[in-house]
Amino acid sequence: MINLVVALPAEARPLMARYRLTDKTTLGGFRIYRNAGMSLIISGPGKIAAAAATALLAGCNAAGEQAAWLNIGIAGHATHATGESLLVHRITDHATGKSWYPPQLFDLATTTASLLTVDRPEESYPQEVAYDMEASGYYAVAARFSSTELVQCFKVVSDNREHSSAAITAESCAQLVTQSLDEIDPLLDALSALARDQDRWHAAPAGLEQLARQWHFTVSQQHQLAELARRWKVLVPDQPLWLNAFDNSKKAAEVLQCLQQHLDALAPGPLQAIHEPRV
Repeated sequence: MINLVVALPAEARPLMARYRLTDKTTLGGFRIYRNAGMSLIISGPGKIAAAAATALLAGCNAAGEQAAWLNIGIAGHATHATGESLLVHRITDHATGKSWYPPQLFDLATTTASLLTVDRPEESYPQEVAYDMEASGYYAVAARFSSTELVQCFKVVSDNREHSSAAITAESCAQLVTQSLDEIDPLLDALSALARDQDRWHAAPAGLEQLARQWHFTVSQQHQLAELARRWKVLVPDQPLWLNAFDNSKKAAEVLQCLQQHLDALAPGPLQAIHEPRV
């Protein structure tokens, strides 16, 4: 699943048309549009609204799903030209000074930039950064539900020192997003591929469900089994989670002990310390 968070209906319209987001619902006062693999929520302006919308959309995700997140919208910038697309590598909240750093793992042509989230529209652009009103609220929440490399922020410059934000209209806002769709497409493809990889990594190894059915594990033992399953996936990722020795086990504790011993035998030993010769 890819989750898109936008502030304004004008920002949403080109995305809804491009990705055929036709399934509309209203939840908690927010409008959500969907297709089979993507959801878009319109938060309204401001970081508090963005945080609330992001949390609500996260609650709609399937349990355990590694969803990708993308905040798309317009932003001001001191010197970048209007219409230029920016992939954000640092988000700073002006009120608190707190910063977040979305990992940039993608080989894309889009320019990267720092962004400052402010509480009211910026008119003087004192710093060489992009300015918006939502990103810090969005990112702080989305990063709680997915790994940070899956949480990204894409902005289109709508105003600068030569073009005032007062001239922005709903039509011009939609046009700016429309012009950036060819840069948004590869970013969404990259996020989707990364999310699939993470889902495969986090997925339970084959055989775990059979183990859980065949023996009764207490809650504490279920946690132990989950940890051992993660180790199994690291050490023998292509093999189902099953040992012939389990056939003689009568209790869940015996299964855990057998699995623990097998994994300990597979794990590499501790690295030997390397000492430089004394001079």
